[in-house]
Amino acid sequence: MKIFRRKGGQVTVELMLILPVFLLLVFFVLEYGNLAYRTIVINHASYEFARIAALVGAPQPSGRSNRTIMEQKINQAKRKVFGSDAERVAVQVKVETTGVDPMYKKHRHEDVIVTVTFPVKLLFPGTSFVLADNPKREGVRKLRAATRMPVEKAYLSSDVK
Repeated sequence: MKIFRRKGGQVTVELMLILPVFLLLVFFVLEYGNLAYRTIVINHASYEFARIAALVGAPQPSGRSNRTIMEQKINQAKRKVFGSDAERVAVQVKVETTGVDPMYKKHRHEDVIVTVTFPVKLLFPGTSFVLADNPKREGVRKLRAATRMPVEKAYLSSDVK
């Protein structure tokens, strides 16, 4: 009677059953980490772009905001921040009037809303079935971040009556 039997085949079969599940779990963790990192970058970029737009948006004191200037400055910053990926990043700028100053009717309170959209190509196999946007076969997840910020406007001494 042999005390030690060879179990090489059994171990191989168990490994083949468990390995795909384990690798898929590892891939999901890595992909989720990649998406979390990109989400942080997109949120920060949205905040910084809104800050830039809020600071340069009103060329004259108590004047209306100029969306064209905002978009030009944001596009310059976008190229610096994202480099070669700048063409894939979509930035939308919207200006909303939130109120009028009761002391000086020409001074309007305005907010700038900056929305940044960045399509992230999923890196690992199998993760696009759960994490990708439709159509799933492309393996792309679109991340969006929006930030609202008041437009900075200066008062002139002649503004106050």
